[in-house]
Amino acid sequence: MSWECAECHGREGEDRIWIDAVCHHCGKPLCRDDRVLIADAAFAPGPGEAPQETVHCKACKRRYHMTDLRLRSWADD
Repeated sequence: MSWECAECHGREGEDRIWIDAVCHHCGKPLCRDDRVLIADAAFAPGPGEAPQETVHCKACKRRYHMTDLRLRSWADD
């Protein structure tokens, strides 16, 4: 069984892509070209420390992170 990217629908091995991440909200498999990395405050190592980047699909980025002013320019993705 080969994996398929939920965004571009490319298949691992057939389309020269590798599925190397899943969206942390919905679990969709994503290739390197279609994953979106967002610095998510929920994943900060401790109080006052910088948040870690987490993997998102485009739909979850819009649904869960569009209130973050740094991401408003991505609204059309």
